[in-house]
Amino acid sequence: MNYFFLGIIQGLTEFLPVSSSGHLVIFQSVLGVGENIAFDTVVHLATALALIIYFWSDLWNLLKKENRHLLGMLLLATAITGAIGFTGKDFFESLFSSARMVGFFLLVTGLFILLGEWIGHGRRKITALNWIDAIIIGIAQGVAIVPGISRSGTTISATLGRDFERQAAARFSFLLAIPAILGAGLLQSKAIVKAGTIGIGAGPLVIGFLAALFSGLLAIKFFMTLVQKTSIRAFAYYCFALGLLVIIFIQ
Repeated sequence: MNYFFLGIIQGLTEFLPVSSSGHLVIFQSVLGVGENIAFDTVVHLATALALIIYFWSDLWNLLKKENRHLLGMLLLATAITGAIGFTGKDFFESLFSSARMVGFFLLVTGLFILLGEWIGHGRRKITALNWIDAIIIGIAQGVAIVPGISRSGTTISATLGRDFERQAAARFSFLLAIPAILGAGLLQSKAIVKAGTIGIGAGPLVIGFLAALFSGLLAIKFFMTLVQKTSIRAFAYYCFALGLLVIIFIQ
């Protein structure tokens, strides 16, 4: 039951701007479930599959000639994210052991969200994306490797801050997440092979995968509808509240 619950947490929080890695660290601590790299890898791959299913037509359209500029900007932002991940991997991973640090970085996520909402006015279309935008958004996603810093929160806020339309910001953020999540999953898979064991049975992995996949699809649908209608400031206040609770009550 713990792994089913953790799978749902991963699926929901991967696509809401509240930090999935941060929530996993918090709830693993609360439930007394130790970190398991095989489980973390499986649920992250499930969320990547959810993105591929939901945005299948967008991915297919990226191959068309008229969308090659957008594809190039996605690749540039992905390269920036990858460079940050590779160079800072050991340092960032050391932060995963502290739930209190997660609380602090949740506060940072809240500030990112409020800043993006404050700066942006939604005047640019996604076709206006340039290399400066791609670098800034790629850096934002790279920073989100820190547990407690939301990937979707930082990338959407960075895109909003560059004055892009709300739906375009969310769509670009989610498309950008696909190679990032898949890449992280492949890197984690190497660690599993090196260890020679998954540490838990196949049952929890399957349960976690399915829970993350279906809750992820629901979260994407919910967020894409929400972001078109209103601001995402409420998630900033959620991050502030949860961050303070974690700092105060969880060691």
